[in-house]
Amino acid sequence: MRCDEIQEGFIDLVYDEAGNSQTGTELREHLRTCSNCRKELDELKKTREYLQLWKDESPLKNLATAGLEAFRPRPVRRLSWRYAAIAAMALITLLALANTQISLNKDGFSFSARLFPGRQVERDYYTKAEFRNIVKRALDDSEYRTSETNFLMMQKMLDTVEQDRLMDLRFIRGQFAKNKN
Repeated sequence: MRCDEIQEGFIDLVYDEAGNSQTGTELREHLRTCSNCRKELDELKKTREYLQLWKDESPLKNLATAGLEAFRPRPVRRLSWRYAAIAAMALITLLALANTQISLNKDGFSFSARLFPGRQVERDYYTKAEFRNIVKRALDDSEYRTSETNFLMMQKMLDTVEQDRLMDLRFIRGQFAKNKN
């Protein structure tokens, strides 16, 4: 037998599982003649002995709870929360008493506050200037759209006329070539 075939059976010899089988006797016979295989088997046996002498040590910390220390809740300072709650309530009360108006317009947010409610003018009509501006914007927009549409139609018409002209020229050249022959 070759050494690499013998080395496959070393584990059986290390754990004394070879017994009296024919492969066990072949292994022992090879080991008597081969010093390299004998050295390797001795190293395996020594390794097994060292592993049997190994004693497990208990870990310094419990590994199950070692990583949880970062997630442990920290004590809350209740005094600072009380001051924050009082300040928030005072702000809400001030805003309610001051008739605060917060609105969103084209420039961004608008904030106004009055201690006493003022007279608000609500109207449901436009002034002459406002009406003129609205009509002017509508007419400008419709005029722009009309001129844009007209431009696109004229462009399409010019492209069609150009294509027709090219087709007529090809036809005339073809007729001229036929008449020439």
